[in-house]
Amino acid sequence: MNPLPIDINERSNHFYELTWKEVQIPMRDGNYLAANLYQPNVDGSFPVIMTMCPYGKDLHFSQFAPANPTIAIEYTHSQDKGPLISWETPNPEFWVPQGYTVLRVDERGIGNSPGKLDILSNSLKKDYYDAIEWAGTQPWSNGKIGLLGISYLAMSQWAVASEQPPHLACIIPWEGTVDYYAEFCYPGGIQANGFLSFWWKNGVLAHQYNPDGKFSEEQLQANRTDFPEMVKNNPLRDQSWTNRFSDLSKVEVPLLSASNWFSAGMHTRGNFLGFQNAVSEHKWLEVHIGSHVGAFYTAQGRELQKKFLDYWLKGIDTGIMREPKVKLAIPRGGNNYTWRYENEYPLKRTQWTRFYLDASSNLLSQEPPQAKAQLCYEGDKECESKHWAKPFMVKEFSREENNSKRVLFETDPFDNETEILGPIKLRLWASSTTDDMDIFVSLRNFDSLGNEVVNSGALTEKFPISQGWLRASLRKTDDELSTECKPYYTFDEVQKLVPGEVYCLDIEIWDSAIVVAKGNRLLLEIGSQNQSGCALLTQTGDDRVWDADITLYTGDEFDSYLLLPIIP
Repeated sequence: MNPLPIDINERSNHFYELTWKEVQIPMRDGNYLAANLYQPNVDGSFPVIMTMCPYGKDLHFSQFAPANPTIAIEYTHSQDKGPLISWETPNPEFWVPQGYTVLRVDERGIGNSPGKLDILSNSLKKDYYDAIEWAGTQPWSNGKIGLLGISYLAMSQWAVASEQPPHLACIIPWEGTVDYYAEFCYPGGIQANGFLSFWWKNGVLAHQYNPDGKFSEEQLQANRTDFPEMVKNNPLRDQSWTNRFSDLSKVEVPLLSASNWFSAGMHTRGNFLGFQNAVSEHKWLEVHIGSHVGAFYTAQGRELQKKFLDYWLKGIDTGIMREPKVKLAIPRGGNNYTWRYENEYPLKRTQWTRFYLDASSNLLSQEPPQAKAQLCYEGDKECESKHWAKPFMVKEFSREENNSKRVLFETDPFDNETEILGPIKLRLWASSTTDDMDIFVSLRNFDSLGNEVVNSGALTEKFPISQGWLRASLRKTDDELSTECKPYYTFDEVQKLVPGEVYCLDIEIWDSAIVVAKGNRLLLEIGSQNQSGCALLTQTGDDRVWDADITLYTGDEFDSYLLLPIIP
């Protein structure tokens, strides 16, 4: 590629009129997928921006999942609006005038696409491959296909990119999981059924292929794979999972991976793993804060997307090849942040700093405690947290709450403003009264007046710094993939505990960033309930370990500590 240097603000804007129609894309098995084809209303061939998902290609953004009250709010506040915009998809009314064709495809078994619905499956990867190759050979296409979209539309990008369709030129997975097991359905090995059940019912089933409503409920059930049942029936990360998601060692196309610091339990982790482990020669990482879809539709977000796509799909020298590979929001609480460019992630200058837990004083300190101590908290035997899964009912965190189901550790006030940015790990020595335990961890920031400094996140305006989870019987790690700062669990073998025996557990707290003000304290919450304050991200299934009382051990050989990435 020998792109000509062109001013992105002048010569890459074309302002074509838009026309659109529904098309049928043939699949290798003789079936077809329905798609909306949005094109410039002129003769010629153009690069293609493509999506495939189970949300219905004709459904307007504001009508998606009406049981979710935040959708209408998101649309009201979005900088990008119009009659053709759909949930989490690029808006053709912006992209077509810029000289792009937009192809929005109904996944098999969804909307106007007949066939058996099987979301996030190996068959989805094959269908997406076929659709890309068909689009790449049409007369209205210049042969270069780019993928752009949020969440599910990013998850499927990672997956099909590992299939290496020849006409796929680049991808922009925006807040999208890579490992469906560990990031979407079983974070820490604990089934996250709260969001899954709501999403499946309201976001997917509502759009299943049912022409003229002629299919009975029994026929619809027979024509789909029930994803929540698949999740429930496959509690280990076996081949039924690995066949579905991306093999990052086969992702070779240029990529722009966009993450959200405050989406732990959903999408944060995947975009970091994708950026770090994809073998693409050309890859960028952007990390923002705020609502799940907000940054995607801002003028700033679209400018970044356009700079990337204009280069890889049109050959325009937008300057992106001369930019640093990493662009990070540096948060300070609420919606306050500044942007900073870096050359890698995690940052090479990171000072990995241990803060030791002291069970005798409930302190977090850089000095190891002088003596052994232990501290207990109770299991959620009454299943109190099982009732926190009511849609969009947020469990508020309170430091003062008298709660026997958690323990709190706190630092002294920070002497100086301190930046934390990167992966976080908790090493915990613990025992259980049963043969297992579910551990929930939150890391929080409190100001000098004792008020929590919360953050604008993907699902709430009151997000902590980050969270972590672990089912102790799934503590087995892969020594080759794990690092000092991040354990990589295999999730392929149940290793039950001996009640009363002490175990060393390395708990992954998902990557995050925050500037801790001088005089603020960090608070580490460990308990048997997920007091995340993050709405639907709840674990309330029958498989939960409800009865385990847990003892934590600190001091001497019990070197329980929080490992923080301090940036000098």
